[in-house]
This record gives sequence, C-alpha cells and structure tokens, in this order.
Amino acid sequence: MFIPQTFQLLLAASGVVAVTGDAHTHPRRRCAYGDACWPDAQTWSEFNATVGGRLIRTLPPASVCHVPHYNADQCAVVKESWLDSFWRTNQTGAYSAILWEAGKTGHCSIDTPVRAPCDQGIVPYYSVRAESAKDIQESVRFASEKDLLLVTKNTGHDHLGRSTGKGAFSIWTHNMKGIKWHDYFVPQGAPAGVSGVPAVTLNAGEQWFDVYQAASKRGVLVVGGSARTVGAAGGYVLGGGHSPFAHYYGLAADNVLEATIVSADGQHRVLNDFSDPDFFWAIRGGGGSAWGVITSITYRTHPVPQNLVMGFVQLNSSSNASYTRVIAESLKCLPAVTDAGYTGYSSLSEGFSAIFIRPNSTVEHFNQTFASFSNIAQLPGVSGLFAAYPSTWDAYLETVLQDPNIGTNIQDTSRLLTADVIAEKAEDLANLVLENHPAGGFNFIGKVNNDERDNTAVNEIWKHSHALLSISIDWEDNAPDWEKREKRQHAVMLSKQFTDIVGEHGGTYINEASPYEPEWERVFWGNKYDRLLSIKRRVDPTQLFICNRCVGTDFVLEP
Repeated sequence: MFIPQTFQLLLAASGVVAVTGDAHTHPRRRCAYGDACWPDAQTWSEFNATVGGRLIRTLPPASVCHVPHYNADQCAVVKESWLDSFWRTNQTGAYSAILWEAGKTGHCSIDTPVRAPCDQGIVPYYSVRAESAKDIQESVRFASEKDLLLVTKNTGHDHLGRSTGKGAFSIWTHNMKGIKWHDYFVPQGAPAGVSGVPAVTLNAGEQWFDVYQAASKRGVLVVGGSARTVGAAGGYVLGGGHSPFAHYYGLAADNVLEATIVSADGQHRVLNDFSDPDFFWAIRGGGGSAWGVITSITYRTHPVPQNLVMGFVQLNSSSNASYTRVIAESLKCLPAVTDAGYTGYSSLSEGFSAIFIRPNSTVEHFNQTFASFSNIAQLPGVSGLFAAYPSTWDAYLETVLQDPNIGTNIQDTSRLLTADVIAEKAEDLANLVLENHPAGGFNFIGKVNNDERDNTAVNEIWKHSHALLSISIDWEDNAPDWEKREKRQHAVMLSKQFTDIVGEHGGTYINEASPYEPEWERVFWGNKYDRLLSIKRRVDPTQLFICNRCVGTDFVLEP
C-alpha cells in the first residue's frame, strides 16, 4: 500500500497512527529461544547497550531452589515469600497464578527436591526492565526487526496468560513508577475553551495500593479495583476495570482522559479524544497487550466518598437443596440492591457470603435495602447473619483491599448477568454453581454508570449487567498432566453451559474470563469487535502485538 509523502506528513503532524504493511513485508516468524532465527549472543549484547544494560535473563521464581541456579539463601526467601503478592509482582518471572509460569507441562516448584526438574516453562527467556519510554521504544523496534515473540508484563496479574510466552522476549513495565496530580487537566491538543478537570497521571508501574494511599492524602478517589497489587495503568484499565465505585463513576476505562503508548512502529504517542479518537476508544476496553505498551494513564479523580457504609451478608445452607435455593433466591435479590447503589463481592462456597459498599448511605438504608435477604434466612435449612456499619475511608482501604488467589492455579470462567437472565434463569445458574461446588463466586456485584459506554470499547452487556458470576478450575502444583488437561477442557464446557443459560448475546468482563473461552470475540466484545479489528489492522498491521484471545491475534491458547 502506497501513501503519498505529503499525506504521511499530515498524519504525523496530527498524531494519527498510520502504519502500513510495507513496514514489514514478510509474515512474522515469532522467533523464540531455541529457534534458528533467535538472535545470537553478540546481537543481544549490542541491544542490551541500547537499553542501559537492563536486559534480564528471566527465570521462574523457584529456579533458585534447584540446580543449576540453586542458592540456599535466595531459596529461603522465595519459600517465605511464595504467597506474598508484593513480592511476586517484584519478580520478573513470577505471576499471580503460577500456572502461567509452568504452562501445560512445565514444572518448577518450591516443594520438590533441589535436583528435581525446574524448566523454563512459559516464562519469557529475556526481559527488559524498562525504566523509560525510550527503553520500550528500543525494545519494540528490536522485537519488530528481529521478528521476536514479544509479550508485555506489568505485575503478572493476568487471568488469560497474556504476559507469558515460551521462549519469548518481554517488556517489563513494573518499575516505571510515578504519580502526578493535576488540579485542572486538559488533554493535549484539546481546542481552546476545553475546561480542565481534577486528574492524576500514573506511570505504567504504579499499583493500586500505592495509588490509593497517595490519593487518600489528597482527599480524592481514583476509580480502581480491590486487588491492591494490580497495575493501575496496564491491562486492568485496558480491559475496562470494574471498581467498588463503578455505580457512581463508571469503570476505570470510563475515567481515562489520556494515555501515552509506544505503538507498533516504535513511536511514543499521546492518545486522547483529540489526537486519535479511534485508537483512544480501542485502548479503553479493547484488552491488554494488543495495542502497544502503555507508559502512562491519566484518570479523572473524584472526591473521597462521605458517609460510607459497609455491610456483610452471610447465608449458610445445610443441604444441597437449601444451597441451590439460597443461591437462586440471592440472585433474584441482586438487581434491587445494585439499582440502589450497592456494589460488592461474594463467595458461594458455603452459601451466599458477601461484602457490600455504598457511599452517601446509612445503616438504616442498608437494612431496608437488604430486607429481602433476611427473608431468605427464614427458609428451611438456611441460617443468616447481617451487619452494617459506617466506615471511614482508611478503614475501607484496610478492609477491602486484598489480593486473592495468589500462588494458585485458579482460572475463571465467567458471565455478566442481566436482570432478565437473573429473573428467568436463577435456578439454572444455581444448579450450575452446585454442580461445580465450591468453585463459584461473584467477582463483582453492581450496576455500573454507563454514561461513557459508547465512548469505550467495553462490551455493551455492561449496560444491563448486575453481577459477574465466575466458576473456577484449580489444581495442586504436583497434579499430573492428565488432570490439568481435563480441567482445562472442563473450563471450555463451563463456557458452553454459561452460553446455554445466558444466551448467545451474553458477555463477560475480559480481565476475569476463561483463557480458553471458545467464542471469545463475541463474549469479550460483542458487536464492538469488528470496529476493534479495523483499528487493530491500522495501528498494528503486521501483528507485532499478539496475545491469547486479543483483538486481531493469530494466537489462541488451546486447552
């Protein structure tokens, strides 16, 4: 495809990405370690000099507990820190779910003898410890020139395994820290007269725990999640990002005012509604790792909530019959409480156990809103416990911010539930949860503000959803390969069962979805996928950025 030089200059001046297929004329080989096309040691050494010596030989975190990398002192630290999310996110080869270290057949455990096998698994072979946009630009250009299998990693909180790759080359953004507050932020390139708004710019490596602490000191709220070590400016927001305060302020993606990104051509670009509206639309919900490497995100900020009320609901059952009744009846209660502004998270292991949050409320309002749950507690074989209390902002942060499932092999299959599905299919959903007991839970309960939904790539199903129901698979670290295979195949079956219940037009939250989702384009993005694909072909025509079940990918992880 030929683009006249004058037009190219106009595009460059406007900031619009127009990378053409001529930039890379042959199919990408996805060179990985061990392939004949993998660069030699001298080439890697020369590249390392361009990134300030920050190229890292990446290994699974348990490698120091095994020969040939055995180190007794380091191994002791690894064993002590194995389930510490802060430690895990600081390791270039560690992931929140350890199956993304091992892959289907890899093994590198802290519980096996020193001379037991510890292979590379699907941990990237080399990583660049990026500290600047320049480091990322050099890495992207090198990966494109050498046809490398390229992945991007921030914290390793990744349900779909998108930041791993066997023998891959990784750009690691976790160490790019920085927070800048704005009293009146105006996006770059905005026309005269656009009013500034309170905002914060977060560099790629910032994590929610640190952001919340800094925001609390300024008396503001940044819309983010409840997992404290998740990256605040990475895959979380690119996937949409649900939040305890989504009812009032929308998803994280709805609050993005501007982003900076290194695109497939190695350019460092500012994306907003004025520089490249389509590209900006795509990154707000179009999924992590597919569009480039984010270097910063600027979020709108909000006042810290006042009169914050936190409530707990516990409904226990004594039999399978009472269990399914508890789940079905609790489901039917959710639309009313979410319409009333409550958001929450719930486990279904023993019955219905949930924490709910609402600003600008009272204990009396909680009791009135949740009276229907009290009625469930009166059913035969059911017992219940309810409590609510006013909370300070600091107490909220201490109570809610957690990092569940660290160091496990858990993978979720999920669907967002609309009011119609809940009303018509509550019993079917309860039976599905019972069949997979105790692996079900609500990763998010809430009705989100959708004022910005059409301005983002987030699935339209959020406009009608009241809860995200997930069913998990898991296995022990020493589980045989046949068991892992059967459970992965079970995850595919769960997706099909969910579709049978919620219908073909059902969807899910892509950050907490099955890595083996069979109809992922439709389930992740619905009718927005075609537009996303068109944008992807414009900004990354040679598919430098690929990942499991990403827009326009030629890579799909098989169960």
